[in-house]
Amino acid sequence: MWGRKRPVDLVDTEEMDALFARLDRMNQAQFLAMRAAWRSTSRQAHEDAWASVRAIGARDGLTKEIDRVRDKALGWASRGTNVVPLVRGTTDITWLQVKGEAEEAIVDVALAVALGGRLDAQSRDVLMGPWERATEASD
Repeated sequence: MWGRKRPVDLVDTEEMDALFARLDRMNQAQFLAMRAAWRSTSRQAHEDAWASVRAIGARDGLTKEIDRVRDKALGWASRGTNVVPLVRGTTDITWLQVKGEAEEAIVDVALAVALGGRLDAQSRDVLMGPWERATEASD
């Protein structure tokens, strides 16, 4: 038992809880801004950042945990909300569509938060950038 490593849990952490609590408080305009910022980042930058994520997974034995983070973020983006009130004239379908369109950016920020200091600065900037631009006005 002395030589056993404790398994790493990237999903059930205070940092991830705080991220999803902040996501719960975002409005539609912020999600649309997040999606737009994500789309404005070059495809190559996204591919390079994801290559870093995969390399960390392989190096540190975190591939399954990275998949869990991704699944949690996608699950969050695909369900309705009971925290943010809907804007007059919208429906749950509209709200889910807005969140769904931002799901790639949501996955990216969740991975950046989950991997923390394991991630190089450039990859972290690519993954966190859309989130930071969408939320900076509200902070």
